[in-house]
Amino acid sequence: MDHGPFFASNLQGPAPALKTLTLRLGDDPAAAVSFDTMTLRWNAAWTGGFLRLPRKRDGMEGTPVPWGRVQLTNAPGPAWDLDGSLADPRTGPHERLPDAWGRWRGVHLHGDQAILHYEAGGIGFLELNTFTRHGDRDVFTRSIQFLDPSGPRILRLLTVAGAEPVVENALESHLAVGPDEEVSVAIGDAPPGTRLVRDSDGHLLLHLPACRAGEAFRVHLSRGTIRSRADFHAVAPPTPARRRLLGLLPPSDAFDLRPLTRGGPGRWGAPLEAPGQLQTSGADDDAYVVDTLPVPEDNPYRSWIRLSGLDFFADATRAAVCSVSGDVWIVSGIDGDLRGVRWQRFATGLFQPLGLRIVDGQVHVLGRDQITRLHDLDGDGEADHYENFNNDVTITDHYHEFCLGLETDRAGNFYFNKGGNLGRARIPHQGTLLRVPSDGSRLEVVATGLRAPNGLGMGPGDEITTSDNEGNWVPASRVNRMRPGGFYGHVFTAHRTPSPTNSYDPPIFWLPKNVDNSSGGQVWVTSDRWGPLGGDMLHTSYGQSALFKVFQEEVDGVLQGGVWRFPLKFDSGIMRGRFNPRDGQLYVVGLVIWQSNGPRKGAFHRIRHTGKPVRLPRHLRVRPDGVELEFTSPLDPASVRDPDNWAVERWNYQWTEKYGSPEFSVADPTRKGRDPVPVEGVDLSADGTRVRLRLGVVEPVMQQRIKFRVRAADGTEVDQEVYHTIHRVPTGR
Repeated sequence: MDHGPFFASNLQGPAPALKTLTLRLGDDPAAAVSFDTMTLRWNAAWTGGFLRLPRKRDGMEGTPVPWGRVQLTNAPGPAWDLDGSLADPRTGPHERLPDAWGRWRGVHLHGDQAILHYEAGGIGFLELNTFTRHGDRDVFTRSIQFLDPSGPRILRLLTVAGAEPVVENALESHLAVGPDEEVSVAIGDAPPGTRLVRDSDGHLLLHLPACRAGEAFRVHLSRGTIRSRADFHAVAPPTPARRRLLGLLPPSDAFDLRPLTRGGPGRWGAPLEAPGQLQTSGADDDAYVVDTLPVPEDNPYRSWIRLSGLDFFADATRAAVCSVSGDVWIVSGIDGDLRGVRWQRFATGLFQPLGLRIVDGQVHVLGRDQITRLHDLDGDGEADHYENFNNDVTITDHYHEFCLGLETDRAGNFYFNKGGNLGRARIPHQGTLLRVPSDGSRLEVVATGLRAPNGLGMGPGDEITTSDNEGNWVPASRVNRMRPGGFYGHVFTAHRTPSPTNSYDPPIFWLPKNVDNSSGGQVWVTSDRWGPLGGDMLHTSYGQSALFKVFQEEVDGVLQGGVWRFPLKFDSGIMRGRFNPRDGQLYVVGLVIWQSNGPRKGAFHRIRHTGKPVRLPRHLRVRPDGVELEFTSPLDPASVRDPDNWAVERWNYQWTEKYGSPEFSVADPTRKGRDPVPVEGVDLSADGTRVRLRLGVVEPVMQQRIKFRVRAADGTEVDQEVYHTIHRVPTGR
């Protein structure tokens, strides 16, 4: 896959980093450098390849390593000083530097050049990395420019512990690292007073005097044989004093990086045509059908498109979608017949994006490292500024620590879930719901106790929902209504002492493994053109490639509910959905990497209401003696009142550290299995839409299944089932 000029990831190897950009500097020969965005550190440089990416779970499990020979490294810690100190202020590698010390701002692209933008001690910097091979020397060059006037600064360039100086002066250093091998560093076009210094820990430091805004310098770095030093000097001319001695002309090192931050040549070419496919098969009376926007898997960039986020632009004929492999695509031509659908590669190189939101026309993408705001500065249809909107989230290199979903409330705050490491939390944000204000200024923990929370939803009244998947401390898949300070069952990510092993905030409902083994996100019906379900919540299943209608009711202040499954088929596990404000239909995206029954690796679908009658249960209400189901269309009385057309069973789960839970009898909690519930009678309302099942004793239960086989008033068969949870049984009628 062509990942573009950079690739964001963890990095293992001689110079590991949790959040790094690997910059591709050339293909002949291949060369790359790694830049740690948490410490603003030039982390490592190598030749012979770009990155060796993991293969397990389509690259999602595992950590990239340098592909080639690592030549230069820099130990962990701040790259730039604060008030003369380079002592690391962080409590661990999972933290980024405090804002006062330094802050990553993002990447500007100009063709294949990636210009880094960061602040250190309140001073802005731009940096361009390049690579040159001359003779027997590989030379890496850092071109750095001050954006603001600055007092004296210190920049840590390299770690070369135990090296002996061969040549050492203010602007040039050659350090022996073997019998015939040296590390060479030379400073070009530096302001007067610049000097190289080695400290007692083996770090090579650059001391800079006060500099003006716009002032710039170059650092040339190389590793090679002592006899090839002349090849190094061909790229990095010697110091001014030696140049005069040798009769050389002054080098032309003056440069300005700022013009490269205003957009530049595009990289991906014309959009790819991929006409949509309308569903034409199926029953003539289907109320909902699934149209397909084919994913252009055969593309010039060999991009693995695994769709993980979706949102619409204001015109609603264009959508932005992200792929967990690092891409963002703009999909245009979204209209009734979908014949003119085209895919334009907009951005790439992102760190496992699993959520996307468009705010004020700008695409915000949630990666594992940060929320990135994408800008198309020159209007050519490609992002050329990847702005760090917020990168406060703490991470480790455990594969399960994805950042999942991206939603906004009416005040403009952003929300997303952070996965855990399947064990006890080791950093502050594992297994939490997180909030970032509309200005991106900070990160706040809203709730805890999540394990693998792939699903997230935001209702029209700022109702926040999450879903979690079966695992340790999660006996079955669950969908939660989130509240600030809530704890949602996964004890290892409770982030409180003592561990809350006696109680948790209950979900709206549980779902058994055969119904939803891996939950996706939630979406609310916001359109009156999508049938009679306006205002209702829908739930997606990644594991079962399914869409569910959600029931909700509140009893004694406690929310409870369940689901009914739409009889629809999808190409992959679906997990993100948005209603299109233009056509009023539901669009969903998904992928297959973990366990899912989806047949394809990625999918983009429209679920379209055909205008035909909708025959499904709209509401479920628990009654003191049973359950009431309200349908969208009248039912046939004879079929409804036959108790043999109804079957009910119930069971509980055990909340333990074990992975998942068997089903346990409600009547005898020591016995595994389900309890059948006799249907004592069935009543139908005069208008034929409300069915009341009389079940005798009704009590709280984690899971209840209602299966029915009835007919609609027009004779159409309605053969379905409902799964729901009862937390409270109302009193009275």
